[in-house]
Amino acid sequence: MIVRGTTSNQNFIVPMSSTDIVNFYVTYMQNNEVVLDKGKDAEGVTLVDNSENTETDSSKITVHLTQEDTLKFKFYPAAERNIAVVQIRLTDSNGEAYASEPIHKRIFGVLKEGVI
Repeated sequence: MIVRGTTSNQNFIVPMSSTDIVNFYVTYMQNNEVVLDKGKDAEGVTLVDNSENTETDSSKITVHLTQEDTLKFKFYPAAERNIAVVQIRLTDSNGEAYASEPIHKRIFGVLKEGVI
């Protein structure tokens, strides 16, 4: 879920150790338009080993969305248009490239627009 005009952390678990990840992008798209594209070195983006899962190598990518970021999404009267699709693409230390399955997130509006 993404609520316009709010701040939030979006967490994504990837099945690979953080030391094996060379680069990545987290792309947010709404109605076939890229709204946000956050790379590995972007402000508010972190990559750490996933301490919650000790059985297999995995990492957690966290993207901090600011009020300005979430206000870039549009809220439409038609519910089917209020979906953002998120996909992660990354490359590993062996030069292999991967892409996640698309992740669907509902966009919610606020009654008072703008940054507070």
